[in-house]
Amino acid sequence: MNKTPLKSVFPNLHELHSCELLGNNVNQNSRYFHIVKQYIAEVLQSSDDKIVATNTQPHLLTLGQLGFGDGHEILLLLAALQQANLQNPLKQQQTRIHISVFEQNPINRKQLEQKWQQQGLLDSDHYLFDFAKALLNSEIAAIEGCQRLGLLQNQFIIDLYQGSPLAQAKTIATPNKQRITHWFALPHTSQEVHSDHYFNQASLWQYGRLSVDNVTFLAASTNDDDIAPIIKKQLALCGFLSTTLSKSNDDIAIAERNALRQQLQQQFAYNPLPTLHSNNNSPIAIIGGGIASASLALSLAERGKDVIIYCKDDTLGQGASGNKQGAIYPLLTPENGSLSQFFQQAFLYSRRRIQALVDNGYDIGHQWCGVLHTGFDQRSQTRLDKIINGQAWPSEIAFAVNPNQATQLASVEIDKSGFYYPLGGWACPFEFAQASITKAQTLTKVRVIYNSDISSLESHSSGWQLFSAGDNSPIATHQQVVIASGAQLTQYKQTTSLQITGFRGQVSHVPSQGELAQLNTVICANGYLTPQHKQLHCVGASYVKDPQHLDFCPIEQHENSLKMQQSFPNSNWPNDIDVSNNDARVGVRMVSRDHFPVMGCAPDVEALFTRYAVQQQSKDKPSLWQRYWQTTPAPIYDGLYVLGGLGSRGLSSGPLVAECLAANLCGELSPLSLELQALLSPNRMWMRKLLKGKALM
Repeated sequence: MNKTPLKSVFPNLHELHSCELLGNNVNQNSRYFHIVKQYIAEVLQSSDDKIVATNTQPHLLTLGQLGFGDGHEILLLLAALQQANLQNPLKQQQTRIHISVFEQNPINRKQLEQKWQQQGLLDSDHYLFDFAKALLNSEIAAIEGCQRLGLLQNQFIIDLYQGSPLAQAKTIATPNKQRITHWFALPHTSQEVHSDHYFNQASLWQYGRLSVDNVTFLAASTNDDDIAPIIKKQLALCGFLSTTLSKSNDDIAIAERNALRQQLQQQFAYNPLPTLHSNNNSPIAIIGGGIASASLALSLAERGKDVIIYCKDDTLGQGASGNKQGAIYPLLTPENGSLSQFFQQAFLYSRRRIQALVDNGYDIGHQWCGVLHTGFDQRSQTRLDKIINGQAWPSEIAFAVNPNQATQLASVEIDKSGFYYPLGGWACPFEFAQASITKAQTLTKVRVIYNSDISSLESHSSGWQLFSAGDNSPIATHQQVVIASGAQLTQYKQTTSLQITGFRGQVSHVPSQGELAQLNTVICANGYLTPQHKQLHCVGASYVKDPQHLDFCPIEQHENSLKMQQSFPNSNWPNDIDVSNNDARVGVRMVSRDHFPVMGCAPDVEALFTRYAVQQQSKDKPSLWQRYWQTTPAPIYDGLYVLGGLGSRGLSSGPLVAECLAANLCGELSPLSLELQALLSPNRMWMRKLLKGKALM
C-alpha cells in the first residue's frame, strides 16, 4: 500500500499557519510542523497496513509522547484520526488511538485555555477549534498520576501522566498485548533544563518496557542542529534510534526490557491481575445491574467485547445506584496519599464519562454545581482544616472559602468556612447506568437479562456455571464472570469472606420550598444535601451497619431532617427541610475498612489459609515466608472477578475501576498504577498482613 498522503490526513492544511500553531519563529517552526505532519502520516500509515492485514475489527494504535507542551501535537493527531476514519466508514477499517503522554510539569484547563486564546486557536472558525474545545472540556487538572481522557467517541484515548516521567512510568503495568509502537518527543523535552527528566537512562528503559520490540522513536527539534549528542547516546544505549522515525530491533535492548518486565512482575507477583481468556469471542458475564456493572459493560463494549448482564431486578439501578441524586467529588486526605490520589483520578474520570454520554444525547440528570464541604462539629472541623492545610491543592480540585464566599456559592446562608470542589456536583445514578448500557448496546452485543437472580456459581471445565434460585441445573456457562452485584457481592461461597461490610442508607426526598429552593451547590456537612431536581432535594443519608431490613424507617427519616440544622444551627433555611411526606429510598452500600473499592481476581480464600497453615507448621524463618508471599501469586479463582465495595462514593469511583478491569481483561494499558491496583485487590487485607510477616488471625 502507498503511504497516506499528507493532504488526505490534513485536508484543511491551508487553513493552518505554522506561526499561529507553533509560535513566531516561522522558519524553525515550519520545519518542526513538517516533522509533526510527517510523523502523524507515517504512524497512521502503519495503522492502515495493520488494518489490511487483519481486517476484523478497529485497529488500536498505541503511541507514546514525551511532553504535553501546549497540546498542539495532540490536536493535530485528533484532527488526522477523525479525517482518516471518515475516509474509512466501515468499522473494521477504522483506527483507535491510545496515547500515553508524560509531562513533568502539571498543567490544567485554565492554563491551556489562556495559551490557546492568545494563539487564536479558540476562534470558532479555526480548523482545530472543535478539538480544542473537546480537550478543554475534559477538565485536565494539575495533579500527579494518570488522567484518562476519551475523545472522538472514545476512539482517541489519552493517558496523561503528570509529574516525574520515571516515577509515573515505572509502576505502569506491562500490558499483555497493547504495547507502544511509536514514541514522539516534543522539542522542549530535549532542552538541557528538561532532558534529565525525560531522557535519563532509567526512564528510557521504562519506556522500552512498555513498548513493542521494534518500537520507533522520534525525538523532534525546532532547530536545524537536531537533538543533543548526549540524548542520542542515551537513546542508543537503551535500544532506541533517534532523529528519524526509525525502528529499533536491538537484541540486547530487547533482553533488558524483558528483564525489566520480569522484575516488575515479581515486585507485584502477589497480586495477579485479570487477564484475557484464550477464547476472545466468548461474551463476558456480569452479575449486577448498577453503576459498577453498567460502567464495566460500556468499557468492554468500547473494546469490542460482547457482554451478558444478569440483573436481579426488572430494570437497572435498583440497588444503591437507584437514588435520585448522588454527589460526585473526591475523597481527600491531609497527606494526599494513595487513597486521595486515586479519588482525584477517579472523580475526574466519572465526570468525563457522564458528560460524554450527555454530549452524545443521553438523558442523565446532573449538575456540575460544585460541592461545598464544611465541618459540623469541632472534631469534623479540625479534620477538614487538616485537609485544607495539608497540601497546596490545585484550585480546580478544591480551594478554601470563608463564610461570605461559601454563602455566595451556595446562595443560602453558610456561617462557617469550608472547602469547595468546583468540578464536583451531582448526577442521577440509575440514569447514568441506563445511559451506559444503552450506549454499550450501540457498540457490541450487550444483552441484559432482567429478573435473573444468580444464587450460586460453580466451577466447570468449560468455565463458570450460573444457577438461579430453585434451579438444579445451570442457566448459563461463561468462561469469564464478573461479580458486580452491589449488596449481594458476598452472597456466593467464592466471595463470602471478602472483607467488606454492608451499610444501610436511607435518603430522604424533600420538596423544594422557601429559602431551601435557592440552594445551588451540593452541601456536604453532617450528611449531604443536593440542589433541587424536579422540585425535590435529597438529604441524608443514614449509616447503619449490617442492616436487618430495607424497610422505610421513620427514625432515620427524622434524623435526616436534622442533619442540616445540626450543621448550620444559626441559619434559617434548614428549617425548610420537610420530611413529613415520608418520601425516601433505602439502599445498602458495601464498604471496605480502607475505603478503597474492590476490583480484581476473586481470591481463593480457602486455598490462601491452607497455605498459611503450612507456614504456621513450618520451621522456616519468617523472612523466607515473607519472600514467598511476595513472589508467589496469591491463589485465585480462574476466570472469576470482583467489582464492587464502592461505598457511598460509587458515582465517583465506579467508572474508573470498571475501566481498569476492562483494560486488564483486554490486555490493554491500565489507567491505574500497579500500586493502586494492589490496593484495590480483593485479597489486599490478608496479603497486607502476610507481606509484613504478621499473623492472619
